[in-house]
Amino acid sequence: MDEQLTRAPGTAVGRSDPRPSSDRRLIARNASTSYAFRIVLGLSVLLLTPYLFRKLGAGGFGTWSVMYTVASVFELLELGFSAGVTKLSAELRAKGRRDELDETVGASVVLLGALGFVGLALCLGLAFLAPGLAFGGDREAFQVGMIAIGAALLLRSPFSAYGATLLGYQRYDYYNGSRIVTTVGFAVAAVVAVEAGAGVLGLALAYAAALLIDAALFCVLLARTDRQLSLRPRLSTRARRRNVTRISSYVLLAESMNFIAQRMDTIVIAAVRNAASAGPYAAALKLQTGVQSLTLPFVYLLMPMVSDLSARGMSDEVVRRLILATRVSVQITLPVAAALALFSDDVIDVWLGEGAPAVTAQILVVLMAVQTVTLFAAPAEKVLVGMGKVRAVGAIALIEGFSNLALSITLVSIYGAIGAALGTLFTSAVLAPLKIPLVCRATNSSVRSFLRAGVLPAVASSSIGIGAMVCAWALLPPGLGRLAVGAGGGLALCAAVAVTQIGPGKILAVVRTFTRRPNRRRGGLDVAWPDAERP
Repeated sequence: MDEQLTRAPGTAVGRSDPRPSSDRRLIARNASTSYAFRIVLGLSVLLLTPYLFRKLGAGGFGTWSVMYTVASVFELLELGFSAGVTKLSAELRAKGRRDELDETVGASVVLLGALGFVGLALCLGLAFLAPGLAFGGDREAFQVGMIAIGAALLLRSPFSAYGATLLGYQRYDYYNGSRIVTTVGFAVAAVVAVEAGAGVLGLALAYAAALLIDAALFCVLLARTDRQLSLRPRLSTRARRRNVTRISSYVLLAESMNFIAQRMDTIVIAAVRNAASAGPYAAALKLQTGVQSLTLPFVYLLMPMVSDLSARGMSDEVVRRLILATRVSVQITLPVAAALALFSDDVIDVWLGEGAPAVTAQILVVLMAVQTVTLFAAPAEKVLVGMGKVRAVGAIALIEGFSNLALSITLVSIYGAIGAALGTLFTSAVLAPLKIPLVCRATNSSVRSFLRAGVLPAVASSSIGIGAMVCAWALLPPGLGRLAVGAGGGLALCAAVAVTQIGPGKILAVVRTFTRRPNRRRGGLDVAWPDAERP
């Protein structure tokens, strides 16, 4: 059992407990397992995508991508709704309000269970009303597969409340451990299904099984985390349900609109053009996910952490961790996105083979421009949600999602698959930076200081390595050699400059700031920031 829960009910976590939930071992454990999951997911994507692309062909891979995107639509809706559960469980646990915590978890099981019927209806609707999204002979497999995935989503949904509560307890190690098991299991089952000739239907059945295993593990691991917590579903009071849905509805809106803005394009392309045209875009999205995997595990720790710190009135520490997370995000994203954009032709040829359409590399370039901007603003969004400032996040997401959808439909009909990427660039990359002044206002900090400490040093340290990549791209012949020398050497140079610029001592200070328990008497840690970078 988590050592932080072995106390009498009513004791406020973080006030009398000498080891609050943000201590060094907890955050180090959360960060390491988050990256472990992303590494496993990234390897799975990098290995499985070219395998499926070659085995199924562009049409079959496009059909599976449509099915996976539909399932991801619901999973992201589920994740957005669960964010309210995560925030409230972290806040109630920090204040020691055990009875309210039990009621919140029980109510969330019922509410998310009801959401499962939405997922089932979505899958059934597409199976029977939109079989034309599938490619040629895969239509029957598409229909049966969507029914199987819909049933799995219905059964999984109530259990996702337990996964959200694990995040509220800041037990990312348990949550990510479950995701690692199901990711590896699906990858293995997918290869077995394809080799056995089951094709697209086999992939759908394997994915449905992975969803159910994930759900069971959430329940078992939460029971292990807190044996005193009631896992019983309950309707609870109207006020309690409204408290859960109030936060969740805005985050749900934000997550769904973000999905429409960045992921729904696969379905748009399949509907406007065909599934084969959606294949190259879906493949490029896998590399986009790889870039996100380098930064989002660190960023996702912010939301429950900020809820915990805000409940204890530690606003200075919230600002410090926002700046650190932003700097880490920019420091990693900028050079990696630049490498993938510059050497996009080499990446696609090596990864997918010469049979991949040339537009795939062009799509990758545009998506990397989008990620550079959106990941820069990702920490700000998580801090706003953690502080309960969800209305502004929801409003931006609403504008972003619908404007992107409308623009993508128009551009895809004119330019093909790359039009979807351009639609995302013209909306998400423009609206995402608006979260920066919002979070600075919410935390009573300065935008100028935020940019000076969290963005400019990362940009400066990356410029030399990116310059070296440009030289390699211009001077070396296309191919694996240019990719290895240009991208590999440039990224190594970026990392070396960053370490030299910051210094080993300051890197350790940054790690201590994000992993050591805060000093309540001072409202945060006394980190030796350079004068030019002091928040």
